[in-house]
Amino acid sequence: MSAEILTIDRLEEWVRSGGHWRVVDISTEHVTVDLCACTGEPMQRLGSDDPTVIGYLRTAPSDLDQD
Repeated sequence: MSAEILTIDRLEEWVRSGGHWRVVDISTEHVTVDLCACTGEPMQRLGSDDPTVIGYLRTAPSDLDQD
């Protein structure tokens, strides 16, 4: 697991570069997200305890979760 902390800017930068993301686990205190390649393959797992990031991820659907 990476020591890098997930931020909204990091997530948006990943998407702008053509990647995808998927929430692995989310609670009121912590979120874990897989940053995925354009193929959907997980490349990096990041987490955050920031309430702003958790709130953002509760309302921003991942394109990998859409049918």
